[in-house]
Amino acid sequence: MDNSIEDSGQAQVLSVSQVSRYIKATLEDSFPKIYVRGEVSGYSKAQSGHAYFSLIEREPSGQTMKLDCVLYRFSRASGKVLRNGDVVIASGRVTSWGGASRYQLVVEGIEDAGEGDLLKKLQQLKDKLLAEGLFDPAKKKPLPFLPRKVGVVTSLRGAALRDIVRTLWLRYPVSVLVADTLVQGDGAAEGIAKQIAALDARPDVDVIIVGRGGGSIEDLWAFNEEIVVRAVAACRTPIVSAVGHEVDHVLSDEAADVRAATPTAAAQLVVPDIAMLHKGLGDTGDRLGMLMTRVLEGAYQSSDEMAMRLGVVGGRVFRNQEHRLEILGHRLAAVHPARVLAGEERRLSMIDERLKGAGNRLLTPFLRRLEAADLKLRPCNPLGPLSRGYALARTRTGRVINRFDQVEAGADIQVMLGTGSLNCTVDSTSEGPQGISS
Repeated sequence: MDNSIEDSGQAQVLSVSQVSRYIKATLEDSFPKIYVRGEVSGYSKAQSGHAYFSLIEREPSGQTMKLDCVLYRFSRASGKVLRNGDVVIASGRVTSWGGASRYQLVVEGIEDAGEGDLLKKLQQLKDKLLAEGLFDPAKKKPLPFLPRKVGVVTSLRGAALRDIVRTLWLRYPVSVLVADTLVQGDGAAEGIAKQIAALDARPDVDVIIVGRGGGSIEDLWAFNEEIVVRAVAACRTPIVSAVGHEVDHVLSDEAADVRAATPTAAAQLVVPDIAMLHKGLGDTGDRLGMLMTRVLEGAYQSSDEMAMRLGVVGGRVFRNQEHRLEILGHRLAAVHPARVLAGEERRLSMIDERLKGAGNRLLTPFLRRLEAADLKLRPCNPLGPLSRGYALARTRTGRVINRFDQVEAGADIQVMLGTGSLNCTVDSTSEGPQGISS
């Protein structure tokens, strides 16, 4: 199909698809094969095996330029291992995706070009702070066993806060004080440092968690800023760094007293499991009871031996000692661990019921919202019609075919069915419906 646009001297009204096809053809004709040098950012790999990332470049003005890239699994460069911060030279062709008015580089080859500016800056700052002793293991403070109040420095709108609070309350009934702050972008580092200092100044906060969910190296960069690392190192209150996922590492992890792999893991570190405490109390009570029984048995046995040696002469002394032992026995029975444990069990049972009620009240609205969202999304499933006998045709590049003139005879296409797919070759195309010949 001819994608050219001719000037006939009159205003020409184009459809959106015409403009998209014209831009796509222009880009692909102008950039059939180019080489681009840039720093890898936002790398992710889909279940399909295709990889998506951006090449970025920081200009002297401070502005960051970005070029979106896609590396298909069938490309010869698909086996290349990429990390955020790597500087590479990517070769390929520029194309556009009309569905989102976006252009991108389809990568066909990748070569290493060195270490990125961010990684160099990070290593320089790490070496500087390491030389100052900010990461000295001897300065690490232990976490309290039973904190009264846990301070959390993060964004109120982030998923990390929900994970932390839910885990804390499921494990132990503790008070939580949240210090809201930006965790990425302009002003995030200053806000994080300010909120750490604010919680550290409160005498009722026993431990602090600082962190956020996962993201790219740029998203997590605020926790590599010098002002944040120094605020963490200077914190007098024990502090746990919980930034990103297990594979993510930032400088605040090095300065904190404890580094947690995830926000959820941080909550597990700062409070004990109430169920394990209950079991521990029970085991301790059993051991104390056995010890007390042995002490009493030994005392009774000693008194019997004394009575046998003293005989009649020592009868009065024996009776006095026996009376004292009976009094001691009554006193010991009054403070027997079984009674103490019974009271603790009743208190723990009340706390357990309160926790279950609170958990149900917190989770019920979310479960209802999830059920409602599921009911709304089911009709929107683009693959739903396939189970009713319809099919979806795509080109080798993954573009959906909805017109006969989008492919030519001899082209290879993929037809998705309700179950499985067909790899087909187009015999011919026509504008109207045709029958199937044998």
